[in-house]
Amino acid sequence: MAQTRRFELAMSPHVGSDQTTRKIMYDVVIALLPALAAATWFFGPRALLIVFISAAAAVLSEYLCLKFMKRPVSFALDGSAIVTGMLLAYNLPPGVPFWLPVIGTAFAIVVGKQAFGGLGHNIVNPALLGRAFLMASFPILMTAGWTAPEAWRSSTDDLWKTNGIALEELNSIPDADAISGATPLNILKQSFDLDSSAENAIREGDTAEAESLEGKAACIRSALSDDSTYMNLLIGRRGGCLGETSVILLLVGGIYLFLRGVLELRLPISYLGTVAVFAWVFGGSGWFNGDPIFHVLAGGVVLGGIFMVSDMVTTPVTPRGRIIFGIGAGLITMVIRRWGGYPEGCSYSILLMNLVTPLIDKYTLPKEFGEVKENG
Repeated sequence: MAQTRRFELAMSPHVGSDQTTRKIMYDVVIALLPALAAATWFFGPRALLIVFISAAAAVLSEYLCLKFMKRPVSFALDGSAIVTGMLLAYNLPPGVPFWLPVIGTAFAIVVGKQAFGGLGHNIVNPALLGRAFLMASFPILMTAGWTAPEAWRSSTDDLWKTNGIALEELNSIPDADAISGATPLNILKQSFDLDSSAENAIREGDTAEAESLEGKAACIRSALSDDSTYMNLLIGRRGGCLGETSVILLLVGGIYLFLRGVLELRLPISYLGTVAVFAWVFGGSGWFNGDPIFHVLAGGVVLGGIFMVSDMVTTPVTPRGRIIFGIGAGLITMVIRRWGGYPEGCSYSILLMNLVTPLIDKYTLPKEFGEVKENG
């Protein structure tokens, strides 16, 4: 019997790669583990439980959605849901109740991802959309869960209960000692508020009060720019969300992703570089006297720059487009930080730039090879 020869036909380009969605997603999970270790060390085993609950809720939500839509439920185990759950948890204060990440991840998966068709079709980063939803729905819980690093070791409270410190209590502390509990950006925001109060006092002719307020603001900014503060920001010994505090371990995860060929450097470099430049230009009192080091190390800029700005689905595909995206996100971050009512602008800046990604791609796509314009 004659042997039948089989030919396989496929569309070009015929480029082979051992990268798969599952491999990429689990590489991201591995890269996030050092920051999880830091969160557990500084905020206690409660932090580990919050991340686990968030990741489990994400996988369960994805499984139920796929089941409802009659799609292969194997997609629920491709790792993308775990990444979404971990990133959302990393953007939460350590003292939030355990049910909050469940609601946030369910919204992120159902509305931010599956409603658009699943992985590869979502228009914004699901984890950041979930965080924005929680900020709009539960603003008090999202801004009153800050805890001082390592306080859990000496605390007599039940670690499994909500142990957040209200921002009102922390903001009542007039100097930078509050950095141990509140986020450094909240403290910096206080200094700008003091500057505004000083300007009002000058307009009212109260020079003594204005000088007092200006002195307090300068003292806060000086303390935040201290070398010891920089070190605390690097290692993670400061208030903040679960996964954003240890810059060093976030960079370790970023290096791992780069070596694995997952992280493309144009986005994080353009984003972090723009934050640094604009922080120097208008990140302080007046012009060209801001502290770019502080603004890069504080808040969620490094977490966002490595793990969320570089999202493959919601960012431009062209090299020029990626640089434009990073610059735009960095600029919006600093505008919100400096003049907005919210001390951190990383999440909202990335979400806003996600929405203009199709427009960026449209105007940065290279021309087709051999294209000839018709003379009309």
